[in-house]
Amino acid sequence: MHYGTDPKDLSQTANSQITVNRGHPETMFRVRVEGLKPRTTYYYKVTSIENNGKSDGVESPVSRFTTPGPGERIATSKLPWPNTQ
Repeated sequence: MHYGTDPKDLSQTANSQITVNRGHPETMFRVRVEGLKPRTTYYYKVTSIENNGKSDGVESPVSRFTTPGPGERIATSKLPWPNTQ
């Protein structure tokens, strides 16, 4: 995942390895991102990289989320990801 506070500068990264099960129609990606500032909007896109470290060309559109302030809670939902099958 590439992210940042400017949608045109997604220079920060967070990674998570997964194993794709080609028998399932969907894959859920989870990435832990630490050190985010409260009440801040972050922009991100998800990219897919093969085991050899090279991009396989799969990339999500840029989306966004806003972090809660201290003591605030937010509800999460399934993030949109286009079905490329």
